[in-house]
Amino acid sequence: MRQKAPGLVMQSVDRALAILLVLAQGPAAGLPLAEISRALGLNQSTCHHLLSTLKARRFVEQDPASRRYRLGIKAVEVGQAAVQQVDLARVALPRMEELMRAAQENVNLVILEEDSAVYVAQVPCDRTVRMFTRIGERAPLHCTGVGKVLLAYLPEAERTALLARTGLPRFTPNTICDPAALDEELKKVKAQGYALDHEEREQDVACLAAPVRDYRGQVVAALSISAPASRLGPERQAELLPRLLETAAAIARDLGWTGE
Repeated sequence: MRQKAPGLVMQSVDRALAILLVLAQGPAAGLPLAEISRALGLNQSTCHHLLSTLKARRFVEQDPASRRYRLGIKAVEVGQAAVQQVDLARVALPRMEELMRAAQENVNLVILEEDSAVYVAQVPCDRTVRMFTRIGERAPLHCTGVGKVLLAYLPEAERTALLARTGLPRFTPNTICDPAALDEELKKVKAQGYALDHEEREQDVACLAAPVRDYRGQVVAALSISAPASRLGPERQAELLPRLLETAAAIARDLGWTGE
């Protein structure tokens, strides 16, 4: 069951937005009515009425054969508009496109939001069989390259409190689930200025990530190159790391950072 939104909210609007969030995090094929209502703790009649309204406004569409619901074109338009209005993403995208052309791998920009890493911009490469993530997707922090970067630069007390809330769940045999081991890993990330994820969240997926600073010098995002682990071994990492760090530094300069 979803958590209630804080403060005074209109229940019907809150529920409709919650449906959009459930669909955004669901599979591309969509979700059946029963699964949506169960995820939100709503009866199917109420859920169906809300979905019908969203469908009428084209925020949701329904597959005529499977009867599953998925996000509609209006939701896509709003999402794309939101990305364009985020200064960070707008500034970073040209640099990300340059990096993708040089690396020929997926390039991602991720921020910290509500104890998760959230993907706010992406540039996919042509030879990718599939995207490992998508814009708006949330990912755990302890087992992703971008997440480790965001954790490493948090104040210690804030990081400790965050990890106490989220825990260190295991996703693959490579996931770091021991707090002491993760602490050592994050110290290493901060010392070297980049992070690695070698099949720690998903099998056969690797990631190389670097911090992005704003005009104050604060780390506000992580920039990453992600690829199948078979294409991102140690030699390839060593080849791509200078380009990744240069791009992260260039984005920081575009945001007004003048330090080292």
